[in-house]
Amino acid sequence: MAKRLADVLNPFTIFTVLYALVAFSEAPPGPAVLYLAVELLSAALVAGFVLVLRRRRRVGDFWISSRSQRLVPAVFLLSTFAALLGALALLDAPERLYLVTLSMGLASAAVAAVTLVWKASAHSAVAGHAAAAGLSVLVLPLGVVFLLVGPAVLWARVTTGAHTVVQALAGAGVGAAFALAFLG
Repeated sequence: MAKRLADVLNPFTIFTVLYALVAFSEAPPGPAVLYLAVELLSAALVAGFVLVLRRRRRVGDFWISSRSQRLVPAVFLLSTFAALLGALALLDAPERLYLVTLSMGLASAAVAAVTLVWKASAHSAVAGHAAAAGLSVLVLPLGVVFLLVGPAVLWARVTTGAHTVVQALAGAGVGAAFALAFLG
């Protein structure tokens, strides 16, 4: 059950749901659909890049469990965040959507940097960011959903043996700190 939960509540899903909810709460439906399409394209590019790396045996699994294999995918992910931010700026996206994306990108960069020397949980970072951002930006029923998702992600990452409790909490703390710094 923990493995399935970790697969369903993965960083792509959590960020995309947060992003979509913010886009539709901050913009009319037409532009919100456009903002979401740009984010989905970005996510597809990252997923496709990792799948190519897997096919070439440059990474062992889709979530890149081995820290030594994370540098190149992390740089690609961060470049994609930068391109997404550029697209949002060109499209004159709402400030809150831009800040949610910026703070998630910076949280991802921070966790990627930490992971070069110590294994922090990127899944937990995204969940921690979404919990803090959801409460800061969304109306209460929607924001609370992310608050409930956070502990589920941490439990799944620890239960599957992917991370220790400290690694999961560290990731969540980094994500939440960036969200609060930009949105709180």
